[in-house]
Amino acid sequence: MQQQINEKIEDIMADVRPSLGGADVRLKDINQGVVTLEYHRALSNPSACHVDRTKITKEIIIEILQDEFKRVLPDLKKIIVLGEE
Repeated sequence: MQQQINEKIEDIMADVRPSLGGADVRLKDINQGVVTLEYHRALSNPSACHVDRTKITKEIIIEILQDEFKRVLPDLKKIIVLGEE
C-alpha cells in the first residue's frame, strides 16, 4: 500500500514539475500524513532568459501540490519542503 502511495505522489510531482519554472522537488518521506520533499531551486541566468525562474517559492510549491496530494493521501496533515529558498 505504501509503495502505491509513493508511486502516485511521484506521478503527481512529475506532472507538476514542468510548471515549477526549472525548480525541482523530490519525495523524501511520507510518514503519518506528513509528506517531506526536497526542493532544488531553479538556476537562473537573467542574461540568457527573459523569465525570472527564481520566483517559485516553497510556499507556492506546497500550494500547487496540496490538493493533488490530498486525492491520493486523504489523511494529509502537512507538506514539508526542505532545501534552499
